[in-house]
Amino acid sequence: MRFVPTVACVALWCCVTLYSTITSAHTKTDVVTVDNGDTITGAIDSMSAGKLALNTDYAGVIKIKWREVQQIDSRYVYEVRLDDGERLYGRFAKTEERSVLTFKVRGGERQLDLEDIVEIRSIEEQLVDQLDLKVTSTIYADPNAVTLSLSTSGTYDTRGGRTGFSGRIDDNQTKALNAEGDTVKNTLNSSNFTLYREFWRSRGAAQSYRVLNAVYSSNDALGVDHRFSMGVGVGRYFIQELGHELAVSTGIQGVQERTFSCDDPDISLGSNGEAIDCVNPKNGDGDLIDNAAEMFFNMQWHLYSFASRDMDISMVGNAYPSLSEWGDLRGDLNLMLSWELFPSFYWSINARTEFDSSADQRGQLKIDTTDYTITTGITWSY
Repeated sequence: MRFVPTVACVALWCCVTLYSTITSAHTKTDVVTVDNGDTITGAIDSMSAGKLALNTDYAGVIKIKWREVQQIDSRYVYEVRLDDGERLYGRFAKTEERSVLTFKVRGGERQLDLEDIVEIRSIEEQLVDQLDLKVTSTIYADPNAVTLSLSTSGTYDTRGGRTGFSGRIDDNQTKALNAEGDTVKNTLNSSNFTLYREFWRSRGAAQSYRVLNAVYSSNDALGVDHRFSMGVGVGRYFIQELGHELAVSTGIQGVQERTFSCDDPDISLGSNGEAIDCVNPKNGDGDLIDNAAEMFFNMQWHLYSFASRDMDISMVGNAYPSLSEWGDLRGDLNLMLSWELFPSFYWSINARTEFDSSADQRGQLKIDTTDYTITTGITWSY
C-alpha cells in the first residue's frame, strides 16, 4: 500500500476540480419560499436527509431544512421520490397554497404534500448536477504508530436508477521491540472499493429494485492479499421517510480470492515484531488463488436528526455465507456518526469490523478471524 499518499493527493485534486466546476453547472434561477415568507434564489442541487441544498451567488451552497420550505418555482427537471416509493419526473411551479407543491409532469400536474416528499434529485445532462459525493480523511501519529485513513463515497442518479461507489484505504505502521531488543517496523493495510448499480422502474412505485455490484478488497490482518467479487440480486426499501431510511438486498455472487504465502516478502510481522509462523494454504496444493460462489445479504440504514447541529447516523452491514465451502462465513459492519460543523463539513466517527471464519485456515498461523478499526476525522460533503 505504498500508493496511499498518491491516492490521497489524487482524491484531493479531484475534489478541488469538481468543486470549482459546480458553480457553472446550473443557472441560479430557482426560487424557494420559506415559512417566514422570504424568498431565496439559486440553483437547487438536491433534497436529501431532510435538507434542501441551494447553490446561491452570495452565500455558496446553503442547506435549508425541508420542513421550513413552503414553495418552489423552477424551470429545471427533477426527480421526486415519495414516501410510498413512487418516483416522479417534472418541474416545480409556484402556487398560492402553503406546504403543497405543484409538480408539472407529462400529461398534467400533481399536487404534492411537502411531508410526503423524501428526496429530490436534479435530472441534468452534466455530471456534477447528478453527483452526491463525500470524502473523509483521518491521520493519527505518535512515536510508535502512524495511521492514515482515507474514504470516499458517492452516488450518481439517472432516470433509470442509481450508480453508487465507495472506497476506503487504511494504512497502519507501528514500531515494536523484538526479543533481541531491536526496533522492527510492522505494516498492516486494508482497502475496499465498491461499485454498484440499482435499477429502478422509470415510473410508479419503486420500493423494489434490481442490483448489480462489484467489490475489490484486501486485508493484511485477515491474510487476504486481494479479493474480487461480482454479483446480482434484488432489493427493497422497507422504510422511506423524511429522516429515516432502511433498504435490504440479497443475491448471489462469484468470488476470486488470493491469500498470502509463506514466501511472500510482504508478509506481516506480529505485534511483538517477531515473524509469524506459516503453514500451507487451506487447499494444501500450493495454489493461493481460490474461486468460490457465495450469497450476499446487504443492509443499509440511515437516520437523520434535524437539531441546531444536524446529526447523521448510518449503518451498513454485509454477510456472505459461502455456497462452495459449507460453514464458511464472512461479513462486515460499518457504523458512522456525523455532526455538522458548518455547511458541507462534518465531524465524523467511524467504527468498522470485518469477520472471516476461514481466516485461520490461510497461509499464516495464529491469524485473527476478526479485524476492527475506529477512526475520527473531517468529512466534506457535496
